[in-house]
Amino acid sequence: MSEEEGVTIEFMSGEKLSGKKFQQKLELVLEKVTDNSVLVLDESWTPEEKRELIQTSMEKVDEDFPGVEFLGLDSGESRFEKARSLFYEKILNEKTRQGMTIVGNSRVMEKIKEERDTVSFLAKLEDQADTSD
Repeated sequence: MSEEEGVTIEFMSGEKLSGKKFQQKLELVLEKVTDNSVLVLDESWTPEEKRELIQTSMEKVDEDFPGVEFLGLDSGESRFEKARSLFYEKILNEKTRQGMTIVGNSRVMEKIKEERDTVSFLAKLEDQADTSD
């Protein structure tokens, strides 16, 4: 945790993320979350990308980094959004990534709750995070 008490929550726009390959995004996310930040990404991640996040983060687990927690909110569930995504993908060769993904260090994120239209979690402060030791 940084010298200041608290959790940094960083929001990344879809525009900033759209020019990056997945591996670049993954490295950026892991760099931030190992520093106890929580990232809110303006895009949803596919199940394969989430699996890669879990696998890569598990390889980095040590006594300073316990792993990641993440949750997502997909907004592309309506027929219109599915049709729009299909159009962009087939005609414009672009993938739309409606929704958001929230990724954080499991030391600071707990009580994650995902519902159809809402997501929430409790961000622990340093004193609370250290009580389990």
